Amino acid sequence: MQNFKWVLSAVAIACSATFAQAGDCGACRSACSPAPCNSCCAPCQPAQPCVQQVQRTVMVPEMTTEKRTVTCVEYQQQQQERKITVCKPVWEDVQREYTVMVPHQEERKATRTVCKPVTREEQRSYTVMVPHQEERKGTRTVCKPVTREEQRSYTVMVPHQEERSATRTVCETVQEQVEQSYQVMVPYQEERTATRTVCETVQEQVEQSYTVMVPYQEERTGSRTVCETVQEQVEQSYQVMVPHQEERTGTRTVCETVQEQVEQSYCVMVPSTESRTGCRTVYDTVQEQCNRTVCVDKGQWTCETIADPCNPCCSRTVRRWCPNVVQEQIPYTVNKCVPRQENFEYQVTVCKPEQRTQTVTVCKQVPRQEEFKYNVTLCKPETRTRMLTVCKQVPRQEEFKYNVTLCKPEQRTCTVTVCKQVPREEQYTYNVTLCKPETRTRMITVCKQVPREEQYTYNVTVCKPEERTCTVQLCEMVEEQQEYTYSETVCTPEERTCTVQLCEMVEEQQEYSYCVTVCTPEIRTATDRVCKMVPEEQTITCTICVPVEVQREIEVPVCRMVEKTITCEVACAPAPCQNGCGR
Repeated sequence: MQNFKWVLSAVAIACSATFAQAGDCGACRSACSPAPCNSCCAPCQPAQPCVQQVQRTVMVPEMTTEKRTVTCVEYQQQQQERKITVCKPVWEDVQREYTVMVPHQEERKATRTVCKPVTREEQRSYTVMVPHQEERKGTRTVCKPVTREEQRSYTVMVPHQEERSATRTVCETVQEQVEQSYQVMVPYQEERTATRTVCETVQEQVEQSYTVMVPYQEERTGSRTVCETVQEQVEQSYQVMVPHQEERTGTRTVCETVQEQVEQSYCVMVPSTESRTGCRTVYDTVQEQCNRTVCVDKGQWTCETIADPCNPCCSRTVRRWCPNVVQEQIPYTVNKCVPRQENFEYQVTVCKPEQRTQTVTVCKQVPRQEEFKYNVTLCKPETRTRMLTVCKQVPRQEEFKYNVTLCKPEQRTCTVTVCKQVPREEQYTYNVTLCKPETRTRMITVCKQVPREEQYTYNVTVCKPEERTCTVQLCEMVEEQQEYTYSETVCTPEERTCTVQLCEMVEEQQEYSYCVTVCTPEIRTATDRVCKMVPEEQTITCTICVPVEVQREIEVPVCRMVEKTITCEVACAPAPCQNGCGR
């Protein structure tokens, strides 16, 4: 593209130079005559510009795609057979005999001495203190309250309502329209011009080197370990538990019942009556003079001059009560209960403990040691031997050959088309939204408080003294003798009889059966599975990857200069002037 631009600019310069030389008459213009240009004296006519079409050949770049052959390495799969030695297990059943101690239960009988309890009944007498309630009478002094009424006078302040008038200030709300100014931001559009950088893509041919790994085959020799199976007879020892009977002697404890007379003590509660002296509290009524404090209002009415609230310029006289509260002592009679201690006698039934003894027959268990014989089955270990066939793996070294595919690096070159970004400056226009402040006005409603004077009426509570009378109840305590009945618990001795159960232990011979575990030897046969390893050759097929060089065609973009014929306008040379001047 750059070469094409240079060729066009050269053609344009050549055309402009040809046009500049047209219309020049040469040396004839000074000696020419007015006649046509057929003599030397005639003036020469100006020549018309001459333009002719000329074809030129220009080299123009052209992008084409061409196919190229490239050598590539590919891996192809191939089937290959190999022989390997495999040890195959073969299982055999082998019979063997072994002795087992088989346990079984055996029932046996024996005799033992057992003590059985035998109960008998026996009549016994005992004394019991039986309590019962007795009702008795007594006399006691009781204080009874007696009430009486008494008239008393007192002064009470009685409130009453009085209406008065006064003046107060009241605020009224008045609405008013006020003009208010505020500011608003008004948006507007503005066009601006800026410069930005734009990148253009330019293709360029670059020679690039790359490394290719070329595979090749190499034969190597290795050593591997192969295991062969060898059978061998091995003597094995095992242990068997052989049972046998053994008689042993043991000692056991046997309890014998022995009766014995024992003297036993017990406690009996014997009742008795006692006379005791007690102290009780008795209340006597005594009259006593006391004083109490009473508040009495001994105030008086006074006259006072104050300003008239309805007419502040005038005054009026008001009568007011001036209280004077005085405390006075008033006597009164009170009945008080005065306690005093008084001694009195009373009867109490008291139970005293008394120790007594009795003879009781008691059965005791006396232990004694007794020897006895018993059989025990014991097992003793016995070592025996047997022959077993055992397979062993014997390793041996074996050489084998194998192929290895290796790769060696190789440097190669290729031409690659690279695109580059060429920056250039470009101007563009864009719009910006801006805001400018603008002042506006509006009407708003404002509330104002306007004060005014207003008369109102209010009530006042005034207290007046008033004399009243009330009836008061007074309580007096009067002594009085009163009979009362009370209950007392008295215990009476009583003879009773009860039946007591006595337990005696009686010896008795008893047969019992017990189980014994006895082991009997038994010969059994078992089948064991023995594994033998038999070597066997097998052929296996495996897949391997073999590298192969392949010729491939690929499309590569190529930029070439191509000849192109173009037509352009060129100025031609001027014709000579025929005026006979010999010029």
